Amino acid sequence: MLLRRTFSRSLMLVAALPLAAIAAVMPHAKLKSSLPGAGSTVAAPKELRLTFSEKIELKIAKVTLLRGTEEVAALGDIAADAQAPETVIIPVTKSLAAGSYTVKYRVAGPDGHPMGGSYVFSVK
Repeated sequence: MLLRRTFSRSLMLVAALPLAAIAAVMPHAKLKSSLPGAGSTVAAPKELRLTFSEKIELKIAKVTLLRGTEEVAALGDIAADAQAPETVIIPVTKSLAAGSYTVKYRVAGPDGHPMGGSYVFSVK
């Protein structure tokens, strides 16, 4: 009985390994850099630039700007940078007051797998 249970568990583990390996190598859009940068203090920006590890599906992308826990309605439509399609540009439509802001994003690459995150910057 113990041998059968051990064999069954080993078989399940061997069957799961290829799936884990495929998931590990599948590309997903990850944030590589941003302007303003995470942790930076800047003059009120006119736009946000988020550069990902791959091109983003714009129809799925969502970027919000928070001050404290409140969403700031100060962002225009997301667009891809013509020279670098993995970079998205979000216009800041209102001048931002001094303080700390959180950029939250949820995007997907060509594989459609959603990825999200956030970072903080400050306006002087």
